[in-house]
Amino acid sequence: MKLAESLKQLITEIASIESVTNAIKNKDKVVIYYDGDEPGGRGLRNIEPVCLGRLNGTGNLALCAWEEEGASHTGYKQEQPLPGWRLFRLDKILSLNLTGEKFTQMRPKFNPTGDKRMKSVIIIAKF
Repeated sequence: MKLAESLKQLITEIASIESVTNAIKNKDKVVIYYDGDEPGGRGLRNIEPVCLGRLNGTGNLALCAWEEEGASHTGYKQEQPLPGWRLFRLDKILSLNLTGEKFTQMRPKFNPTGDKRMKSVIIIAKF
């Protein structure tokens, strides 16, 4: 069990606070592999990372992003179609890779002060 936990920790370093912060600052589009809820929640997602902060209640680090396409649990259940806003816990992002593309426009319902589900904001994209 310790080996599996160590391996997960090494893998999740790819989605470090620094890599997420840099993607937000540089407005880099990224592809993540997210270990999300089933059905339909585990897999690749193309996102525009916009805000990093700590969640209300748990204090977990979370990323608020515009998801263009990918494996979305709420999209799969047809509760929130894509594209749309999604919240990703940082500890469930198993990989993060830059696409080489930038995002420059504010998406609908963008909140320049953060996300109401976050008790604190570490960084938010400036438009």
